Amino acid sequence: MNKGTDIKEKIFEYIKNRSEINETTAIRHIHRRFNMIEEEIEKILEGLFDEKKIKKIYDEEYQENRFEI
Repeated sequence: MNKGTDIKEKIFEYIKNRSEINETTAIRHIHRRFNMIEEEIEKILEGLFDEKKIKKIYDEEYQENRFEI
């Protein structure tokens, strides 16, 4: 596995684990957890969304996209 695939899988597992306890995940959660630039995170999340591996929900209260399985 290359580095890009590895981090993509780690982010997917992170979202999956949070979804199992009924928590959604925002870009800021991933940013804090993995210390990554938000633009890189957005690209990975859009890829996972396009592959239909995750769902995207807009949170009106926080005015941000959130992700879950």
